[in-house]
Amino acid sequence: MEKEKLTVLIVEDQNINRQILVTLLSGEYKVLEAENGAVALERLKEHKEIAAILLDIVMPVMDGYEFLERFRETLRSSVPVIAITGDKDDSTEQKVLSLGAWDFVSKPFQPATLLTRLKNVIVRSQYYLVSEMKYSSEHDALTDLLNRSAFFAAVQRLLTDDPGEQFAMVRMDIDHFQTYNSFWGEEEGDKLLCAMANWLRQIAGRCQPCVYGRINADAFCICVPNRAEIIQEEAAKIFEKIAVYNPEYRLAPSFGVYEIHDPKEKPQKMYELATLAAQRCKGSYLEYLSYYKPEMSRHVLENQWIVNEMQHALNSEQFEVFLQPKYALSTRKPYGAEALIRWRHPEKGLISPGVFIPVFEQNGFIGRVDCYMWEHACRLIRKWIDAGLDPAPISVNVSRVNLFKPNLVGQLCELMMKYNVPPRLMQLELTESAYMENPLIMGQIVKALQSRGFAILMDDFGSGYSSLNTLKDIHVDVLKIDMKFLAEESEIARSRSILASIILMAGRLNMPVIMEGVETAEQVSFLQSIGCNYVQGYYFAKPMPVPEYEALIPGVS
Repeated sequence: MEKEKLTVLIVEDQNINRQILVTLLSGEYKVLEAENGAVALERLKEHKEIAAILLDIVMPVMDGYEFLERFRETLRSSVPVIAITGDKDDSTEQKVLSLGAWDFVSKPFQPATLLTRLKNVIVRSQYYLVSEMKYSSEHDALTDLLNRSAFFAAVQRLLTDDPGEQFAMVRMDIDHFQTYNSFWGEEEGDKLLCAMANWLRQIAGRCQPCVYGRINADAFCICVPNRAEIIQEEAAKIFEKIAVYNPEYRLAPSFGVYEIHDPKEKPQKMYELATLAAQRCKGSYLEYLSYYKPEMSRHVLENQWIVNEMQHALNSEQFEVFLQPKYALSTRKPYGAEALIRWRHPEKGLISPGVFIPVFEQNGFIGRVDCYMWEHACRLIRKWIDAGLDPAPISVNVSRVNLFKPNLVGQLCELMMKYNVPPRLMQLELTESAYMENPLIMGQIVKALQSRGFAILMDDFGSGYSSLNTLKDIHVDVLKIDMKFLAEESEIARSRSILASIILMAGRLNMPVIMEGVETAEQVSFLQSIGCNYVQGYYFAKPMPVPEYEALIPGVS
């Protein structure tokens, strides 16, 4: 079978010169012609198979210099160009080469020399093309780091080439990156990923020998010598950089470390175990680096069972609403409740939310669970109203996943309309940590919800580092504080003074305070003495099924 000829484009304004070149080349190549640079650009658009270009420099309409400048801006600029001119000036050769020509031939040329140079540039271009394809297949297009498969292969080579060194696999990602990407847009998200890649390069420069790459989305990994103090130091540097990356959005990374004891273990497995370690840090502002421990693997099977069961549990309404009453200290009578989720599995019985909620938060399923709880709370309120009762408000939780959804306000308003429930009867609990992540955006969301009649409760107030700033910037309706605030016995007097000041300040802002986790008569007495409005906890009532709540509160009001 005859070998298919490669295509060469001749760009020459003199017809006689073009015909000489066509005659010279047509035995070995398929030849296209163009009488100036403008026509040549059109030929390039029409013919994707062009393997090389012979370019005259002095031409009308568009000369060789302008063609090279325009050509350099196209996706076809990897096609080799040989410049041909009768100008013997060295500056001409230098100029065309600087504009991207691969070679230069003076007129009159020797046919054999031209054919040899043409063949050489085509061979070089094909070699470069193969090299570029190989590079592209091994590198991430956005960050130019090694991609997943190339990184794992490089780790294997590193461990084989340096058997005397003990290494560690460090996996890092950005907490709630998808939320950041959704709100700020993919372009800003990509900039953040490129910044992460650059910080990783800086670490690599200080921690040799090593290999590093982008695994997927916001997940990066680096294999470095196992030096605990250096790993901690480098992780701290990235933590500090990412914390101030966007002043309007609180970002935090998570690092998981797997110490490599068996260099023959598959790098993919090492990465999976480093990922398990990183998951332990999620949701914690104090802990952002975690080392893998064998017991973490046992949780994987437990978590996988939850993942396998969760959608069926939602569809078959295995999730139940439990209500924990809130008590007014002025009357010591219930006033409203918080809706809490429980999972009643047909075989395993009642599953604690402490088991399944963290899994739902990690995989994003918590967003669907939120919607499920909102709808069931509306049904309850509607049921009580239809019974002629005047129910007190029920509060429901809003997770981070739902907070930054563009349609959150509309979705909640549609739900109120569907069940004809006044928004004042369904209060929304948002954690303080969510406010801290993005106070500007959260302020806008809170205002939008309040303008529709929803009351906003700031849950877990005082757990963050910027509580007073958060309170100043975001006008919530109610504060919720956990009794863990007073947990440190050695600082009980100091903690009580701070708590009393917070409640006094909240009172001046006309902002009621609910204390959670109240378990003793002593706590109740103290809270009443400092003017706390409401309490919630085991001292008065545990979370309970709806019928028990309805029996506890005649009239549900």
